[in-house]
Amino acid sequence: MAVELRESALTERLAAAVLTTEVSASLQEREVRHALVDTLSVSVAASGEDGIRRLRSVTALDEAAAAAAWVPGEGATAGFINGTAAHFFDFDDVSPTMPLHPSAVLVPALLAADDGALSFGRFAEAFIVGQAAFRTITQALPSAIHYGRGWHSTSTVGRLAAVAALARLKKLDVQTTQRALALASTMAAGSRANFGTMAKPMHVGMSVQDALRAVDWAEAGITASLQELEAPSGYFARFGEDGHQALVDLTADVEERFAQWVDDWAFDWGLKRFPSCYGTHLAIDAVLDMRLDLGDDTTLDVEAIDVVVHENGTAPLQTGEPRTANEAKFSLEYCVALALLNGAVTLADFTPHSFESRQDVRDMARRVSLREGEAGREFATVSMLTAGGRRPDATVHAARGDSSNPLSDDELRTKIASCFSYAGIDGPGAGRLLDAVGSLSAGADVRSLPMGIERRDS
Repeated sequence: MAVELRESALTERLAAAVLTTEVSASLQEREVRHALVDTLSVSVAASGEDGIRRLRSVTALDEAAAAAAWVPGEGATAGFINGTAAHFFDFDDVSPTMPLHPSAVLVPALLAADDGALSFGRFAEAFIVGQAAFRTITQALPSAIHYGRGWHSTSTVGRLAAVAALARLKKLDVQTTQRALALASTMAAGSRANFGTMAKPMHVGMSVQDALRAVDWAEAGITASLQELEAPSGYFARFGEDGHQALVDLTADVEERFAQWVDDWAFDWGLKRFPSCYGTHLAIDAVLDMRLDLGDDTTLDVEAIDVVVHENGTAPLQTGEPRTANEAKFSLEYCVALALLNGAVTLADFTPHSFESRQDVRDMARRVSLREGEAGREFATVSMLTAGGRRPDATVHAARGDSSNPLSDDELRTKIASCFSYAGIDGPGAGRLLDAVGSLSAGADVRSLPMGIERRDS
């Protein structure tokens, strides 16, 4: 029998779930701390990059903000710059089962909220709500269809997830939250055609900016459809596979789905080990495993490299030879060749100078073939043919940094130090930030963290 959807059912019920679902932040405190310090660090790394400098130059910033690695203060402008910086290197955190970079949206949005002092306890609660909203909506679209159409779901879903986090933080009422969701939804955009350009990280900055503005406008009484998500021409009709069926499925148990992700988001989460598209990470890990077997002196004897990934595993990747350092981050062939020749993949490998000087990497990348295999669990299998006839191979199912294969504390500390070092900031700065985040009490102000350090070009 068909399910009858009463007016405003989905938008209203999701808003209510966002505001009232019980959150046990203390049970996920470690993951929240790691997401916070990771997001701040990758933003610091990007703060002196040409694209961020260009955005700062055309954005109204005072002298202190212009000189800071993380733009301090509240409001949409700070959220836009910090959100863009957080995603600039594609080094920010991920959802392994869905194409999402949640913290690059949520952390800048919450830190830029006009809500006075922001205790770590309140931040963690709102952050978890945002993580749950990200996955609830993306899963219901569903993700494969939405992303397959060319939408950048971190951007299109990110606006709604950030509104959810901000609504929880500010303790909005249900109708104000509905209006804020509608305002953010009507601004939702971001295409995958821009992957490999400066526009891609700007998708995240604009998501943060739009979410902050949507909440401000809703609080000011600006009206918007209270049925935006479920309307015949609303969010799910525009972005989902089958608007009506998606609504039936999600509306039937939206509270249960949302509550599940509140509890389980950290099992579908990971920190990146490499500053490249997450679609390259399984293959990079496999190559690094194989390199230990091959030995450093045998890489020049590699005649061919065959990479097989799971079905749809090539969706976020660039095809053809990369023309720029940004495009190289989305080229699995280039990243595999880089990992084989270098034994690592680092921020410094994707500077324009490094990219232009690495003819050896481009030559090796031409020996890499890529194809998709069976559907199901994610994987990458890499096989090599060497001049000596050896055919070593390796298969990886969980990238290093995935919640099922997490970075160690030392690996996280190394990543944070590399971000600060890349930005030209002394090593102790990384340690101070990591220690400060690790020691935050529930009542401590997150905005008091040592984030206002000067950039290398200030």
